[in-house]
Amino acid sequence: MRFDTYKLCGAAILCAVAVFLLRQIKKEFEVPLMIAGSLLLTVAAFGIGKPIFEYISDLMSASPVIGEAAGVLMRVIGIAVITRISADMCREMGAANVAASLETVAKFEIILLSLPLVSTVLESVKALFSEAGL
Repeated sequence: MRFDTYKLCGAAILCAVAVFLLRQIKKEFEVPLMIAGSLLLTVAAFGIGKPIFEYISDLMSASPVIGEAAGVLMRVIGIAVITRISADMCREMGAANVAASLETVAKFEIILLSLPLVSTVLESVKALFSEAGL
């Protein structure tokens, strides 16, 4: 699935204009249209990102250590993208404090996911220093 950036920008601008106009005419359709536009662009983003995920998936099968790191990277990317989209929607609906809390929770989750990987790296560095006699 190939997307042209200009087409996506045009679709986003059309959606924003439609939301603006609906805000003036029929306010109850504003949020569903905003969500639909965001979902459409999110699907497009995942379509664009497919080669990235395929590359990371190839890395995962290369070796256990690289596979673990690539797996963590894929989960972190997923958390970051979903959190950003959700937080932006919360802000758009006037819930900035909810958005900020969501971003904080996501940061902690990313740190938690990364801890085993950091531990593996530190153990490798420790082993290298031991072998070097340092």
